[in-house]
Amino acid sequence: MRAVEAGFETLSFVLRLKPGMEAEYRRRHDALWPEMRELLLASGIVHYEIGLHSGTNMLFAFIVRRLDHTMDRIPDHPVGQRWRAHMADILETVEGIVPRVEPLERMFVLSAGDKK
Repeated sequence: MRAVEAGFETLSFVLRLKPGMEAEYRRRHDALWPEMRELLLASGIVHYEIGLHSGTNMLFAFIVRRLDHTMDRIPDHPVGQRWRAHMADILETVEGIVPRVEPLERMFVLSAGDKK
């Protein structure tokens, strides 16, 4: 899902957490490496949040990023590669350490600036 507003766009997707890994996922993100935080922010992300639907182990990610973002470079960056490897044992993956990411289609939006 993407929407362009005032120089920013949104992106949302789901990831699948392996069963029983909720606490470990939270622990790893609570201890986010400073260099990973810097990489995400430097790539143009201005807001990033992840929620868990515990009944299905689905992680819902929502990102606000600048239009000139460079998020597509994160997987090739050494820090991004280390993070993927660090998370691979607790996420469903494809091709080894690549997380299984499923983009979401925007179905509804309400904004304070809407005229309707």
